[in-house]
Amino acid sequence: MLRTIRQFGITLLIASSFNIASSVSNPQQAIATVVKLPDGGSCEGELRDGTLNGQVTCQYANGDSYKGNFVNGKKQGQGVYTFAKGGRYEGEFIEDRPNGKGVRVYPDGDRYEGEFKDGQPNGTGVYIRTDGGRYEGQFTNDNPSGQGKFIYANGDQCSGVISNGQLNGKGVCEYANKNRYEGELKNGKPNGEGVYTFAQGGRYKGTFINGQFEGQGVREYANKNRYEGQFKNGQPNGQGTYTLADGNSYQGQFSNGKFSGTGVYTFTNGNRYEGQFSKGVFSGTGVYKFANGDRCEGQFSQGKLNGKAVCNYSNGDSYDGEFSNGEKQGQGSYIFADGTRVEGTWKDGELQQ
Repeated sequence: MLRTIRQFGITLLIASSFNIASSVSNPQQAIATVVKLPDGGSCEGELRDGTLNGQVTCQYANGDSYKGNFVNGKKQGQGVYTFAKGGRYEGEFIEDRPNGKGVRVYPDGDRYEGEFKDGQPNGTGVYIRTDGGRYEGQFTNDNPSGQGKFIYANGDQCSGVISNGQLNGKGVCEYANKNRYEGELKNGKPNGEGVYTFAQGGRYKGTFINGQFEGQGVREYANKNRYEGQFKNGQPNGQGTYTLADGNSYQGQFSNGKFSGTGVYTFTNGNRYEGQFSKGVFSGTGVYKFANGDRCEGQFSQGKLNGKAVCNYSNGDSYDGEFSNGEKQGQGSYIFADGTRVEGTWKDGELQQ
């Protein structure tokens, strides 16, 4: 963030007006002279009508200096004021203060170029930082205010409504990576409602907090997948619906961008899983319903039946027993629709003799 523009410290630029007509025999005559200042400094220039007029050089007791035009004892017109602590102002003066077009160079090398009023940046100008960042736009009493653009050293740039030295209100940010944001800004960051568009495809539309996706939103991905629901820390967190490009969908709880908690996953072929998820896969207690009417309820892990489960088939058969990687494995009982029952050990889905 471009730092808040510093106070000009213009009190250092104000010198006393000079009128010493009483000490000059002919006040109409231009006389080159040195005038001692109340602070112990001095100004060298021409006296006309008893005051300094024309080109004047001043050396102040605090080490500051001025070289430029005077009118009636005051800095007026073009001049250069150099600060003892570093930095300078070069430009127009009116009534002893910077007014009009000018350049202010700060001790650390930062600089402001633009309009001044009453000694401070007011109007249109450019503030340039030594790190490569800059602000272009309107100023009020030394602070960015109104319409403007911040250009950051990393290549990012944001423009919009400025208040209190920062972007606050509607704005647009274009990032060095070609991503783009358009919407509400607060303290220079996306806050409120907005749209973030990715250069590689896809976008997010919804609520932002401190530059991150936060709250309700819709995320459209470059691969045509789509998520609608709650966000936290820039990722799906909470309740939401994720629809894949192939038509499969998940509705339920999310954690750090993955299916986690309770949810329903529906396949385009009509199959459906209802139950617990962890890290994006079926994990925990759940029910898998097949499009043909088969149904298995039990323990899942790694996206498959693992552990105890009961399956009821559309033909009236059923199985009650152990599974591994989605196959009958271990002890189990198979009951046929006619009531015939077989029990034993199963391996890779087959009853062992």
